[in-house]
Amino acid sequence: MVDVVLVILIFFMASIVFVGPEWFLPAALPAQQAQDETAQADPFALPSPTLQVRVALLDGSPIISGLGSGSVALSEFESHAAAQLAGASPETINIRLSAAGDVPWQHVVAVQDILTRQGIRNIALDTP
Repeated sequence: MVDVVLVILIFFMASIVFVGPEWFLPAALPAQQAQDETAQADPFALPSPTLQVRVALLDGSPIISGLGSGSVALSEFESHAAAQLAGASPETINIRLSAAGDVPWQHVVAVQDILTRQGIRNIALDTP
């Protein structure tokens, strides 16, 4: 009986060691600190906009919608994105990039590369 209690005690002592550093992990993220500093500087500041960009196929050709009105072909998307993002600060823009289920990932990566060339670094990929 004493052996079982000691094994259980050792198990709980070992598991408590692993929980400690994980508990403080979200508090040490730099993005959260920057967001907290912004909130302290101006409590009425609006959050950065999140724009939706969607990749789909039309007759086998990739079509991109988002960043303005209508849809454009992948070959025209770079000039379309440059026109729509002109005058905006790329550091403050968040993009949520999604694709239809039948779109090859090479087209999604191509759209991500175009957005990166425009200076946007905050791109989140949605999985279908």
